[in-house]
Amino acid sequence: KATVSVLNWLLSHLHLSTMALGHGLALLLCAAACAAAPPNLVLLVLDDIGWADVGFHGSDFPTPHIDKRVAEGVELQRMYVMPQCSPTRSAIMTGRHAWTLGMQHFTTLMPGSTASLPTDAPTLAEALRPLGYTTHAIGKWHLGNTEWANTPTGRGFDSYLGYLQGQTDYYNRTLGSCGLKQACLYRSNCDDFEHGVCVKPTASPYGPNAAAADWWNGQEAALAHLGNYTVDEYSAEFKRVVTGKAATQKPFFVYFAMQLLHIPIQVPPEARYLDACRGVTGGYPTNNRTQLCSMAARLDAAFVEIDSILADAGEWENTLIWVVTDNGGMTAWKDTWPASASSNYPLRGGKTTLYEGGVRAVSFLYGGWEGLPAGARGARRTELTHAVDIHPTLLHLASEGLAGDAFSGENIWGTITGAAPTERTELPLNIATNKDLTASGIPNPFVANASHANYTALISWPWKVVVGEAYMNLGVELQPRGGWWSVANYTYEAAPPVSKGGVQLFDLSADESEHRDVAAAHPDVVARLMDRVAYWLSEDAGYRHPQTNIPTPRGNPKYHHWTWAPRAL
Repeated sequence: KATVSVLNWLLSHLHLSTMALGHGLALLLCAAACAAAPPNLVLLVLDDIGWADVGFHGSDFPTPHIDKRVAEGVELQRMYVMPQCSPTRSAIMTGRHAWTLGMQHFTTLMPGSTASLPTDAPTLAEALRPLGYTTHAIGKWHLGNTEWANTPTGRGFDSYLGYLQGQTDYYNRTLGSCGLKQACLYRSNCDDFEHGVCVKPTASPYGPNAAAADWWNGQEAALAHLGNYTVDEYSAEFKRVVTGKAATQKPFFVYFAMQLLHIPIQVPPEARYLDACRGVTGGYPTNNRTQLCSMAARLDAAFVEIDSILADAGEWENTLIWVVTDNGGMTAWKDTWPASASSNYPLRGGKTTLYEGGVRAVSFLYGGWEGLPAGARGARRTELTHAVDIHPTLLHLASEGLAGDAFSGENIWGTITGAAPTERTELPLNIATNKDLTASGIPNPFVANASHANYTALISWPWKVVVGEAYMNLGVELQPRGGWWSVANYTYEAAPPVSKGGVQLFDLSADESEHRDVAAAHPDVVARLMDRVAYWLSEDAGYRHPQTNIPTPRGNPKYHHWTWAPRAL
């Protein structure tokens, strides 16, 4: 009765009708309890996409569907990543720099290695699942698989379909453990040596070169569809995840680690993709740009499949898609493995190098979710952003702004929308010392200048310093990786000699292609940036030595039914 009296008093004194009051109360209640549902999040991590492997950057690869999505979304033109796969993926997954995780290996994670994401660094899946998201991983992992606890379903993902190592065959889902006159990870998998080189690798049930299968559904080897192009299965798995939302009524997070364009270069089975690339030439017989182009055309079609799956399930308007490549494209620096045929032009170098072609990534956001404002769409943001920003930004969107602060990166949603662009001026790109730059990951304190920085780069806008080697030795190079590969005819331009001082300085605002080393003209700038390098190498900045990264005997796939399974299998 008291409540009714109060309402009557309000109506008589404020001249409100019962209908108006009810409408107002409904609005208030909805504002408090009917907030918009958090978006579905799809993080599409592409593999080894060169800056000039997409049409919107001037490529001769046919990528019209990708180009259209960039035009309808937001491009991050200065998104930086690490020069290799595992380091970048660890940064994306945790929001922390790879050298604070011990995951900065220039060799990436070796098959059979014990290195993996530290458990004190939560993954995106581990952060999003408590917020009500279902979590799913598709494609490449390459973040450790010593035990099942180090694989996707052990690090917060509800489901996983894909491969655990750094590469796999697009048709047979295999990776050799001992190559003919090439790297032999396990000498016991070779039947004959000559002068210390394997000349007769063991033949496994999955083929020559001691091949081992690497294709998993959760924690089960999924070998029923060997022979089908892997990309088709990724799309089928994505459809399963998206349509499954009808049963869970929960938003989904999909870490979609697309295999394309990583080696091996293998054309899709449909002739139309290769036919679309007949006018694209360059490279070598085993790693040529025509065949790589056909894979880019298949990637372009995958975007249509992804969007159609979302639309058919009624989820397009609820989904944000963030696309980023893990590093620059691998160029044709030699005529065999592990080279490829990407172009990063006009940027210098490519994958494995600290030049812009190796660490500046293709990245954009799009989707039907209205939280990406119409006024932001079509924009090209030029602020400094990094792979470590992805985790805190997605967490911010999923948790209504509560992103936390235990990250190397920052929430850049204000940069993406243009509402509050980042004021960042400094980005460390890679941090290392001579003693830590070993293939095994085991520090070598006896190397010359053991504590000196090497294979290190840092941006303090507009300056970029490269300390020591810009890329590590990977064997004989027919065309040194520090040059430029054009788009037209895929011609090579050699780089000038590096200064003897071991430090290169570039003004990116005037020379983004890094043709002019101006270190000698700006010793004060070099000194200031070297002080910052020293900081990033310190314990105060969280620097860790790399984890041990060598194939262990228990990791030999012949002990696991010729599969690249965790050692516990």
